[in-house]
Amino acid sequence: MTSVLALYRNHDALMNMSSNQQPTLILRRLSVDEYVLPKIHTKKIKRVNSERKPFSVNPFPKLGTGHGVYVFENQYFRYEGEWVKGKKHGFGKLLLKDGTYYEGQFNQGEITGTGFKFFSETKCKYKGQFLKGEMHGRGIMEFPDSSEYEGNFVHNRKNGYGVMRTPLTQYDGGYQGNMRHGEGRMVYAPMRYDKTSNGDRYEGYWVADKRHGPGVLHCADGSIFDGNFDNDEFHGHGLYRHISGVIYDGMWLKGFPAKMASKLHIVVENTPMVIRQGTPFTITVQCLNDENDVVGDEGREIQITAGFKYYQPSKGSALFDMIEDVEDKPIDTPFGYQVVHYPLTNQEQENDGPSEEDEEQELSQSQTQLDLKEDEDENQNNKEEEIKEGEDGEKLAENEKQDDEKEDGVDNSGGGVEEPDEIPNNTTTETESVPLPPPVPNCRSEEGVCVWNEVYLAPAPPMYRPFVAMEEAENDKKSSSRGKPAINKVSEQRRQTIHDPVDKMRRQKEKALEEKYAKTGEYVLMVHDVTNPPFLGRTIEPAFLLLKLKRPEAKKRAKKEGKKWDTSQHIRRSMVATEGLED
Repeated sequence: MTSVLALYRNHDALMNMSSNQQPTLILRRLSVDEYVLPKIHTKKIKRVNSERKPFSVNPFPKLGTGHGVYVFENQYFRYEGEWVKGKKHGFGKLLLKDGTYYEGQFNQGEITGTGFKFFSETKCKYKGQFLKGEMHGRGIMEFPDSSEYEGNFVHNRKNGYGVMRTPLTQYDGGYQGNMRHGEGRMVYAPMRYDKTSNGDRYEGYWVADKRHGPGVLHCADGSIFDGNFDNDEFHGHGLYRHISGVIYDGMWLKGFPAKMASKLHIVVENTPMVIRQGTPFTITVQCLNDENDVVGDEGREIQITAGFKYYQPSKGSALFDMIEDVEDKPIDTPFGYQVVHYPLTNQEQENDGPSEEDEEQELSQSQTQLDLKEDEDENQNNKEEEIKEGEDGEKLAENEKQDDEKEDGVDNSGGGVEEPDEIPNNTTTETESVPLPPPVPNCRSEEGVCVWNEVYLAPAPPMYRPFVAMEEAENDKKSSSRGKPAINKVSEQRRQTIHDPVDKMRRQKEKALEEKYAKTGEYVLMVHDVTNPPFLGRTIEPAFLLLKLKRPEAKKRAKKEGKKWDTSQHIRRSMVATEGLED
């Protein structure tokens, strides 16, 4: 067919016309080129962007909305929960193949909202707020060692205020980038056997997980530091009140005071220091650093003691058998010998001895005990040098031995033990027990200085080891020298003085003075730092001083002014007497 009928576009209007009005239908042929097909209007369907794949476990909800289970193409993720328009939205659970999983809210396909997450690798558990798959906001993280953090997170890191509890510590304060930062408070658990915790408590500022800036540290032992910190150490100005009583207020450098006491110093004008029997003396001690500057710390406990030269007892003696039971051990000194403790006291000694006039008379008639010892040693050396062989040498030596035994109260002639000479009532007998005086109390430093006033060397206790050993050594020396035949004028003179009653009384006086006062000789004064516990774990070096104990100085008597010699008066008296004779 080469042509088609043409249709009017206003067909409706044409049908409504009357028959008289209807025009005559004229048909004409249209070419193929003039033929136009009618336009068909169709609704455009938007394609749904769905995560559904052909291998879904369950039928996916229609149009991607509802509840469904979906395994991702890489087989690593599995989601079960609510969908909205093909996206995870609402409550659901996302499980990873390694065991990690999240259960909580989703928003437009992202982990956003409140939920719970378990980390299979670290075994940690988090419950809190999420943002686009990261821990962000308020939350609680539990660790496998029972530690727990409760606070703010920013992009999976602790940031802002939070509280961290562990088996050994508890911290509440600021965080930045998973580290303690800003103002915070740390409490450490009580002391453990492995020293992983010490029971301290710190309140102050932190930088990069370390104490930095102003803060207060309360130590478990009671010590308190209030000052500045730097990299977890005392640095800058700070006040430290140590449990031992020491107080230091000043600058600190890397955990220690800028001026740290390292040694003790005894303030004295002359060395050795000369003291007198029965006369008190004063001791001043300073705490110095390596530059010999006085360190002004407060409350350091200092102890002063005295010592006497230690004599090693000979084997077989009673003292040697007893020495193992004695706790007092010899102390090394810088003077080339060891000492043992000697009593030192600040208790005033009672003056129940002879009067001053008697002491002055005694001092005028006798030498000091130290001088007697030196003279005796000198005479003994001269005696050994002047020994001469003689026929009666043995007889003289035997006589000397008998004289000494008689002096000690022993009679070998069969008379038994002689009664000792009568001792004056104002002296103390050997049988009387004299209690030891109290020791000098320790002193607390004030601005780095300690002072002891009214200090005495107390009388020696009974059977004082050094004195007994010294006497044994002297007796052995005498016995060895007496075994040689000799004629010695010096010993003969000494033997004569023994029988002198005046000399015997003098010896009794000296013995009584030894019981009342310390024995003259050389002593060592020792000063130690006994701060307990040691300040910052350091004990400063001790100090030593030689003491020379001598007899009291004799007071010079004032000369009585007598009548002056008048020569002229004497001549006149002579002339008067001569004239009287002539008359």
